[in-house]
Amino acid sequence: MKQSIFCFATVFALLFTTACQNAEKTAPADMESPQAYFPAESTASANQAAPSDEADFQAKPVEIETAEEPPSPPQQPNGGGQPQPPIRDPKTEVPNPPIARQIIKTAEYRIQVGNVDNSSRHANELATKHGGFVSASELSNSSYETSNRITIRVPAANFDALLNDLGTDAIHTVFKRISSQDVTEEYVDITTRLKTKKEVRDRYVEILRTRAKTVKDVLDAEEQIRIIQEEIEAKEGRLRYLKDQVGMSTINLELFQTIEYRPEPNAFHESFLTKMVGGLKNGWDLLQGIVIFFINIWPLLIIGGLLWWKRHWVWSKIRRNKS
Repeated sequence: MKQSIFCFATVFALLFTTACQNAEKTAPADMESPQAYFPAESTASANQAAPSDEADFQAKPVEIETAEEPPSPPQQPNGGGQPQPPIRDPKTEVPNPPIARQIIKTAEYRIQVGNVDNSSRHANELATKHGGFVSASELSNSSYETSNRITIRVPAANFDALLNDLGTDAIHTVFKRISSQDVTEEYVDITTRLKTKKEVRDRYVEILRTRAKTVKDVLDAEEQIRIIQEEIEAKEGRLRYLKDQVGMSTINLELFQTIEYRPEPNAFHESFLTKMVGGLKNGWDLLQGIVIFFINIWPLLIIGGLLWWKRHWVWSKIRRNKS
């Protein structure tokens, strides 16, 4: 009896061990199946309860959302191993502001007009109309011509318009020269140097306030501040001049009118008495000049007088030497 019970237990243990090994081998497959998550009864009841849903599920394609993969880095054109620099987006970059050109405009304009006086007044009115002014005017007359040379300063924006309006009075244009001088480089250079010098001056002022302990330190700092301040004022003066020349253009306008030839009248006639007084004055000046001349050569006069006084003795000496 005991032997049969032992055999039965041994067989049962072998069967139990075999069953456990089979269960471990089939565990992944069972976990992937719906029966691993749901009991068999609930799965069967669900299949029996909604057959139409399963048909719809099979009829409609299943949309699977996949994560969007990041873009791959750009490949090197030559297959090099060094990474390429990042691609810059021109929309996000802030470009450097362009430097405004600093241009000095000048015009030389000579025209013939019907009447110099009327055209001069008209030129003055046109200069005022365009926001400018007449800075100089020179009227001259000759035997055959009357002319007026006018210098006009006008804002650079109205330079061309004023030049065209001035030409409306012209009967004949002798020349019209327009020149432009670009001073942008000098303007930027002065601006940069001025900023640097002001920073250096401020540092010296700070040293004078906080670090100068002795009288020598104070005098040295003040001397450096004085030198830098003079340079700053010189640069600022040059910068103001450039701004004025760039902002206000210059037109040198010459208006002339031809006239019938006529000799130039003498503006002054001397009387006989005036001429006589002038002659006496000139004679006195001549006499003074002669006296001063002989005074300047007094050594030569003395030597000449001595030779004249001893001329006989000198002459006899010469004849003796010859014989």
